[in-house]
Amino acid sequence: MTVAVATARRTARAGAGVRRERRQVAYPLLLAVIGLVAIGVVMVYSASSVQGYFRADDPSLYVIQQALWAGLGLAGMYLFSRVDFRLLRFLAIPVYVATMLMLVAVLVPGIGTSVAGSRRWIDLPLIGGFQPAEVAKFAICLYLAHWLDRRGRAAASFWNGFVPFGLLVAPGFVLIAIEPDLGTAGVYVLAALAIFFMAGANLVYLGLIGGGVGAAATAMVLATPYQLTRVQTFLNPERDPLGAGYNALQSLMALALGGITGLGLGASKQKYLYLPAPSTDFIFAIIGEEWGLIGTIAVVALFVVIAYQGYRIAVTAPDTFSGLLAAGITTWLVTQACINMMVVTALMPVTGIPLPFISYGGSALIINLVAVGVLLSISRETTQSGSLLDAVFGIGRRDRRAHLPRAGRRTGPARRTARP
Repeated sequence: MTVAVATARRTARAGAGVRRERRQVAYPLLLAVIGLVAIGVVMVYSASSVQGYFRADDPSLYVIQQALWAGLGLAGMYLFSRVDFRLLRFLAIPVYVATMLMLVAVLVPGIGTSVAGSRRWIDLPLIGGFQPAEVAKFAICLYLAHWLDRRGRAAASFWNGFVPFGLLVAPGFVLIAIEPDLGTAGVYVLAALAIFFMAGANLVYLGLIGGGVGAAATAMVLATPYQLTRVQTFLNPERDPLGAGYNALQSLMALALGGITGLGLGASKQKYLYLPAPSTDFIFAIIGEEWGLIGTIAVVALFVVIAYQGYRIAVTAPDTFSGLLAAGITTWLVTQACINMMVVTALMPVTGIPLPFISYGGSALIINLVAVGVLLSISRETTQSGSLLDAVFGIGRRDRRAHLPRAGRRTGPARRTARP
């Protein structure tokens, strides 16, 4: 009887398949993101209270919506952190195709909504403004991770790597850029290039892609008068302080008023209709005004934690697909944060992209939190081998390119044992 029971248990375990080792999620990443979301809800209320009062006689108009979106986004983050990230491979192609169709639809009059000369949103029932470009960043990371994992070392070749990569990335870049939204288009391309680099792309081809993107962006700026004005104003904002240079100067004034410790929560003066878009594009300036240098450094430190944890997850990922996906998501979030903060501090021309997890906006916040959920799911199966320097610079490898582990490949004693 005992032998029969033991045999049945062994059979059940064998039929259940391989049990993957599941660890705790990356808690530093989780806490950093939750901290930024909490800061975002508080600062949206502070920065938008005057606008809400003038628009609907309700200072809490925007913060109620932001809190609702934050709740939905956190629920999505929890859900995706519990789902096996490998299942996302089955959605890679459908999500990519659906996103390209949405990017085309947003440019069609009657479907896309035009605001301040840009056609970036689609009005959906019960949801409101939805921005397909936010989904596009996640879609390109997911599809490229899936595609480059299957390509393997062929990603370094011209015809099997460079050419198809360009054909996959170019449509999304062009569609986003002609909305026009060059800031988001730049984040889109940089995330794609990070994945391509981590997959072992030839550095010469990466340089060609970067040069091509730069040339295309320059041509679009020269062909669009208001974007050309933004670049000229960035070089000399004082030449038109009440016109094109107004945003940059008011943003710098907000940071200067904050000093080291800030004016105090809710005490901003620039939010009284002096600083444009105080709850979206320039919310970092309001943080600097109310929380001072200490507050801005705290926000930057939280994004540094996200960058470190994200790339560490990419380096120690259990397979190539998850490693590439983690690298793309991390690059997307960190690059977008850097661009927003550089715009606020007048280190870049105004681009109109929000600060992740903090700026007011539903589609961006939810998509960002879902992407973090995917990172947390990958972190539950990370290994402890490898280092960030080894992954990025290929230290100790003959070809000095970055190579992430491929699923199913065995090296060392395990490989020798498996040989017949």
